[in-house]
Amino acid sequence: MSLHMLLAYSLITWLTAATPGPAVLLALRNGATRGFRAGLFSTLGNQLGLVLLAGASILGLGVILHTSAWLFTLVKWVGAAYLVYLGTRMLLARGGMALDSTDGVDTPSASDAQMLRLGLWVSLTNPKAILFFGALFPQFVQTDQALLPQFATLVSLSICASVSCLLTYVWLASRARHWLQRPRATLWINRVAGSVFIGFGLVLAGWRR
Repeated sequence: MSLHMLLAYSLITWLTAATPGPAVLLALRNGATRGFRAGLFSTLGNQLGLVLLAGASILGLGVILHTSAWLFTLVKWVGAAYLVYLGTRMLLARGGMALDSTDGVDTPSASDAQMLRLGLWVSLTNPKAILFFGALFPQFVQTDQALLPQFATLVSLSICASVSCLLTYVWLASRARHWLQRPRATLWINRVAGSVFIGFGLVLAGWRR
């Protein structure tokens, strides 16, 4: 791959990772409510989701979704419903940023594995990530060259950008944890985060092939 393509891809991935979205909001929320460790594991889950999305893109899932109306509709509505579900729970949360949950995934006592799963599912249903790996990522792959080295290089750059940006957000939120957990602050954070999650879900639901 040429140097200018790698530089262009790197710039796009950094800008994409740094802009607000479900993954960024999850990182901020976990850092503020549960500390750096929880934010770290949700970030790791997010990276696993990025690898899966990139792999699906290389294997041609983008083409399949573009040509199969029912499969596109299924993936679209499942992802949209999950984001709206998360957003609604945030909007309904009372008395702090911690959400009540019967499955234990989104409670303050959630385990590392549960935080990892939450980060994974948010990543797989993130419209920004889906759009990036479904539309932009394949354009940087040169089909006349070996795919595996290109895949490893591009995914590594994406992960480096995502991890550095998300952990920066986690660290900042964990440092401001006491202020962010004040009732008034947590109320507005829940409102903003919940509204953004629902907004992304509605955007995903409105996508056309």
